[in-house]
Amino acid sequence: MQLHEPMTLATDYALGLLCAALALRMRSRGSEAGRAYWVGAFAGAAASAGLGGTYHGFLPWLAPWVAAVLWKSTLLAIGGAAYGAGMATVRAHLAPARQRLAQVLLGSQLAVYAAIALARDEFLVASLDYSLVFGFVLAVHVRVWRRERDQAAGWVSLGVLVTFLGAAIQASGVALHAHFNHNDLFHVVQMAGSWALYRGASRTFRPGR
Repeated sequence: MQLHEPMTLATDYALGLLCAALALRMRSRGSEAGRAYWVGAFAGAAASAGLGGTYHGFLPWLAPWVAAVLWKSTLLAIGGAAYGAGMATVRAHLAPARQRLAQVLLGSQLAVYAAIALARDEFLVASLDYSLVFGFVLAVHVRVWRRERDQAAGWVSLGVLVTFLGAAIQASGVALHAHFNHNDLFHVVQMAGSWALYRGASRTFRPGR
């Protein structure tokens, strides 16, 4: 059996394995305030990469309902990963009064996103969702970095910027080779972004709230 998109499958699986390893490492690192959410964020990213790679690699041989479940699950896992990063930021860096409002907003966005993702198949929906959440994550961490020159916040900010770079590459459709398309390049760039996010998250120390 010949794989449908072998390089996309390989880079997706590589990204998934990296994020799974980061999720495991994160369990004993960083601030108690946001640790569990960062673990969830990396686990969600690992799940989305694994599911997405399976979808791209084996699509022609999948029953239609299996393909649909894989793709919907991929989209939902992306939303879960973004929510985890957003909540980790809220728990680690916002005052209690602001936390409650931010939690409601993030939870509402996740619910709306999940409903749309279940009704539609466009990856653009996922891109918009995580762009909004990671825009918030970036704004908070840049503020912390500027105020405290906190290296952890700087690493998280870098990770978000690299993530946005990867999303721009994916949206542009640019390819380095006929057998290395925009999705493959996005996955490689996202591996660097995930590592930078982990470097920051694992070095964030705030009292639990």
